Formats: sequence, C-alpha cells, structure tokens
Amino acid sequence: MRTIPQTLAVLLTAILAGAGNAQQSAAGAGETLAPLADVHLHYNWDQVESIDVAEALRRLRRNGVVLGVVSSKPPALAAELAAAAGDWVVPLFMPYLEPERKRDWFRDERVLPAARAALASGAFKGLGEMHLIVGFSPSLEHRDRVIDGMLELAVEFDVPASVHAEASSHRFFRPLCRRHPGARIYWAHAGGVLPPEEVTGLLRACPNVWIDLSARDPMRYGKVHPITDASGRLMPAWRELVIEFQDRVMVGTDPFFKESLDSWDEPNTGWDHIDAIVAFHRRWIHDLPADVARKVRLDNAVRFFRIDASTLPRP
Repeated sequence: MRTIPQTLAVLLTAILAGAGNAQQSAAGAGETLAPLADVHLHYNWDQVESIDVAEALRRLRRNGVVLGVVSSKPPALAAELAAAAGDWVVPLFMPYLEPERKRDWFRDERVLPAARAALASGAFKGLGEMHLIVGFSPSLEHRDRVIDGMLELAVEFDVPASVHAEASSHRFFRPLCRRHPGARIYWAHAGGVLPPEEVTGLLRACPNVWIDLSARDPMRYGKVHPITDASGRLMPAWRELVIEFQDRVMVGTDPFFKESLDSWDEPNTGWDHIDAIVAFHRRWIHDLPADVARKVRLDNAVRFFRIDASTLPRP
C-alpha cells in the first residue's frame, strides 16, 4: 500500500506528464530550455547521503537552472554547494546551528554572533530560511533582539533575507516587515497555506517583501490551496496576483520531501523530485504573457539578489 506522500508523488507525476514530456522532446530536438532561477534550494544533512554535490548541481543544470539560492542545515553545506558551483549558486546562512532548532532558533544565544561572522566572512550572501510559525512564538525579548536583529544584519550588510512566516493570516507577518522597511525580504512559499487574497494583503502592506512560490505544487502546500488547475495553469486569482505583482514574484523547488509519514530516520529524498517540480513551475509560467513569464522565471531573481546576469551560465 502506498503512503499518502507516495500517492501524492504519483499524482504530481501524472499532472506534470505533459509538461515533462514536452521538456524532454525539446531537449531531444536540440532546443534549449529557457533559463530559470531557483531561489529556494536546500542541501541538508539528511540529503547528503542520498545525493552528492556534483549530482545535485547536475540535476539543476539539466533543468535549465542558471541561478540557484541555497540554505542548509548545517549552514556549511550551503557554502559547500555554492563553492562547487561557482557564481551561479548563492549561499544563505540558515540560523539553525543544530538541525533540530528549526522551531526555536530565535532562543539560541549563538545565532546573532554566528550570523554576523558568516556575513562578514563573505562565504554567505544572505540570511535564511528563517521559520516563524504560529504556535512557536518567541518572547518579546527574543523577538526584539534575535529576530529583529537578523533583519537589522540584513540591512547592515545589504543582503537579502528569506522568511518562512506561516500562519492563518498575513497579519502575523505584517508588523515584522513594517518594522524593517529597509530589509530585502522574500517570503518563502508565499505564506504556505495562505490563499491569494492573504498574500496580496501582505504584498500591498510591505513593498519590501517579495514572494517565492516554492512548495506550492500538488505534493505539498498545493494540497490545501492549489495555485493551478488540473491542466497546470494558474487559477484565476493567482494569475491576477502574479500579474499585479509581476516584479516581485519568484520561483523555487524547495527539495524537501519524505517518502513516508513515519520516515523520520530515512534520508530526505527531495532532490529526486526536482525534475517534476521544475516542470510544474515551467508549465504555469509558460501560460503567462511573455514579458511577465521572463520576469518570474529569471529576471526578478537577478534583480533581487543583485546578480550580474552576464556571469550566469547558459542553460
């Protein structure tokens, strides 16, 4: 019997079959995939045993990824992936100095000094992903000193910050982005479970916030609030959102996946699904107006991360 995640993986594969076959046909015909930026990658401790650095980079390149942004547990793995790739992979410093500190990292007194040292070293080009999940709220002391301190560091070093703020409303995140209008923030998964009207509310309230639509595929957050219909095209409200905020929308794969609900002791196999997830995003992006598609697929990420596009590899 298949587990629930395995069944969803089969469903995603079926939904994406048309896009995947078209992608393979194009490659077989000698056509080049349009260059893509993947702004939400992880290369974590529970993935290195199933995929090495060289293979991870090979899978990105075969999918036309010319710009990747990676954060890892522990943070050194992100720097390792970036060092092997060169300038086209941007490493972020994730503040989980121990892998299990994902939910209470803001209580770790070592985080701010470690983040400052990481940015000062030049080995890391940004901060995040930083999880802020309702139900695991910090005290006011930790909020002011550690969470706000991380965004203050982002402003001081002029680097981007990835925030995973997940709650039932964008209003939980709004005070934070308003307290730091000078910070370049991108909102991981566009709030995860939030519908488009909630995402729109945050984007209008905080002009310094951009979004990535990683993990919004049918395997993960798309189970709750799908962004696409059965054909793989954006739902009308999501299409309106992308058009309205076309200069602040990016995409990513977020290769985090467990094959079974009780597989806590098994490797994270997210990288095995990269092909299907990239095909999912390429399908809905392809249906946008050409100028909007180019922004969402690559140009917005180049601007947000301040990359010299001339240095990026060809697909």
